[in-house]
Amino acid sequence: MIIFKAIYRLLNALCLACYTVGLAAASTFFANTRIVGVRDSNIKLPAIVITVGGPTLVSLLNVLRSGGVGGFMLSLLHPFSWSWAWRLTFTALGARYIAQEINRRIHPPIRPAEVVFSEAYDVDMREDIARAEGINLDGPKGLAFRLNELYCLEITTHEVRLDRLPPQFDGFTIAQVSDVHYGDFISAEFIRRYVNLVIGLSPDLIALTADYQQYPKDVRRAARILAPIGEWSCKQRGGLGAIAIMGNHDTAAGTAQVTEAIRSAGIRVLNNKHIELERDGASLYIAGVADPWSLRADMSRTLLDVQEGSCVVLLAHEPDYLVKAAQFDVDLQLSGHLHGGQIKLPFIGAMLSPSRFNRRYIEGFYKRENTLMFVSRGLGGHPPVRYDCKPQIAMLVLRSR
Repeated sequence: MIIFKAIYRLLNALCLACYTVGLAAASTFFANTRIVGVRDSNIKLPAIVITVGGPTLVSLLNVLRSGGVGGFMLSLLHPFSWSWAWRLTFTALGARYIAQEINRRIHPPIRPAEVVFSEAYDVDMREDIARAEGINLDGPKGLAFRLNELYCLEITTHEVRLDRLPPQFDGFTIAQVSDVHYGDFISAEFIRRYVNLVIGLSPDLIALTADYQQYPKDVRRAARILAPIGEWSCKQRGGLGAIAIMGNHDTAAGTAQVTEAIRSAGIRVLNNKHIELERDGASLYIAGVADPWSLRADMSRTLLDVQEGSCVVLLAHEPDYLVKAAQFDVDLQLSGHLHGGQIKLPFIGAMLSPSRFNRRYIEGFYKRENTLMFVSRGLGGHPPVRYDCKPQIAMLVLRSR
């Protein structure tokens, strides 16, 4: 009898877990694709709270009315009713979601053939940042700080083959800086160290793929903390070593104000424009579109006068823009925005994914038609928590063969 009770409790807990995961997956999917993953507005936050909190409250009441937590599994066997259908649907959805996540972990997506080499190493700054910020690492707060990966940086290097890259640009290096989200909740010391690490890599180009501050009040301070990149670009690369674009947080803070601040830091900003880099008579085009969420991104204008068949590297903040980039046969798109999901839970995966495609383009490499895309996990986060999803500096080495 004791064994049967233990088995029942285990199965009941499993059913409850599937039900909870199914509800969370459905709510998160709707919030990411229909609310978060669209243009910013004043009603977005209340809409997210209602979308996630409403079904959760309804479901809790549903469980209590159906016999309580201890009788949840038996309630799935009750005769048909709308309440029963609700419970059964989300339990099945949760079971499917967990199975998919397990399969995703066991069989990760196949890396595109264009990515010929990858390596990574960590730079854990948590103790250094704690000392710099006067954070006590003892007790529960110290434990939470150590578990948070916000200050545990990963530096990745990828060699990428582009068929149309001129041989003169073989070995051209791009360091991607994305989603700094400077504000009161992230250490300025961490960003300064991050900037110094990027400069220390001495790439041919630093690509800044937007969202430099969290709120409008932080625009100037964010630009000042990124200024060493601009100084390096001017001194070491003739002013063409750092290229920036705008993202959704830059739109919210004021595109003109953020653009002017970033330019004043010595960093060139592309807004539906491109630049041509030349080596020994060959050209590589670096293009940048306006924030796609602002509905002002214009690929025709961006690639105006680019010679047909040329190699183009496109900076576009939102990965969703891959659909448009592929239509214009762009060679490589660099994006950020999704923070890699920021918080990844066991059997559930990435929690945050503000995209109309949800988690399809969450991080890493993807390909659509002839266009390869790399999505950086970026630097910052809001809320300022990262778990199983370290901030990232990505160095891409372009290969012509």
